[in-house]
Amino acid sequence: MRLFILTDSKFIDPAELIYQKVLDIIEVGAVSAHLHFYIVGNQLPLSHQDLYTTYGNVTLLKTHQAEKLIGEVTNAIVIHFGTELKGSSQFPQYFIPLSSPYLKQNISWLAKWKQQSIFKKYIKKSATTLCINDWAIDSLRNQYPSLANKMQEAWLPVSLLPKLEWVDLSETRNELTQSNNYFLSFTPVDNLIATLKEFSVFKKWQQTTMSLVFILDNQKQLEEARQILKGYKYHEDVFLKTLPELKIEWLAAAYAVVLDGIDFDKTNIIEWAVHYDIPLLFNENQSQPTSWLNAGEVFLFAEKNALSNHFKLYYKDEMYRQARAKMGKEWFVELTDHRNLNHFVKIPIDLKS
Repeated sequence: MRLFILTDSKFIDPAELIYQKVLDIIEVGAVSAHLHFYIVGNQLPLSHQDLYTTYGNVTLLKTHQAEKLIGEVTNAIVIHFGTELKGSSQFPQYFIPLSSPYLKQNISWLAKWKQQSIFKKYIKKSATTLCINDWAIDSLRNQYPSLANKMQEAWLPVSLLPKLEWVDLSETRNELTQSNNYFLSFTPVDNLIATLKEFSVFKKWQQTTMSLVFILDNQKQLEEARQILKGYKYHEDVFLKTLPELKIEWLAAAYAVVLDGIDFDKTNIIEWAVHYDIPLLFNENQSQPTSWLNAGEVFLFAEKNALSNHFKLYYKDEMYRQARAKMGKEWFVELTDHRNLNHFVKIPIDLKS
């Protein structure tokens, strides 16, 4: 069976997320001798090309090469994350949504409407839209109730995250925050000022080099954040990055990860952080399923000093920080066992042509 996996997407940031998911799919499918993977993309990083081709059943293709080949084969499956391959409509299309247009911020109504139309088209054209966890399928069924019957929960293990040594983490901190420890924060622009105020309380309590790194969704939000930072007392300890820039190493080197106003599009980021023993702080969030509550600490950021007190606690008590990270690891083991016991569709070995 030929599996064409498309690495482009109209909906996903960072691209690293797709590249890692492709590696997970290849690893799961490596046990099936009858599968051959064609990884399609014009901008695959060399590091990932090397990882993919360590498997004997993988071929890398540019888009034009894949379009030519798909017209010559008689037995194929297409797996994608929000794009399409010209000339492949006769073969089953499996759509794996890792985000949705509903979650896009700071884009025009027209741009969001166009993305919604394309997203719906991919769901409708899919043999099955594969949601890789319960948060994803619950969220998407609420967003697209008329298409709920096209969605199915599937199982794709987190297989091969990079092994990072102390020196790798040290280099990451050096590049990102001039060697300082840091809280990595996924915070909406509207909540940025409140988070900075809480960080100020923490900095006043303890004269520390601890930094705060905000991950903004896009360049527009980054520019808004820069304006907010003007005149901020501790601006030298605050760093701004965008989601497309995000690297796994940034999560692995963090002191803790702050998650504010998130949805299922951050679930893979949560799993990566847990893998590297990084504790998570969640703002109370109605969209967060009960099954994900034990991934980290959940509290209301809007309560005065709630976030700053947690910054203090994690900073002064390393044993507590490690215990919360261990809690996240135990949660992930339970979640993995649950997925195995429920016999969800396994990507890619259970997919049918």
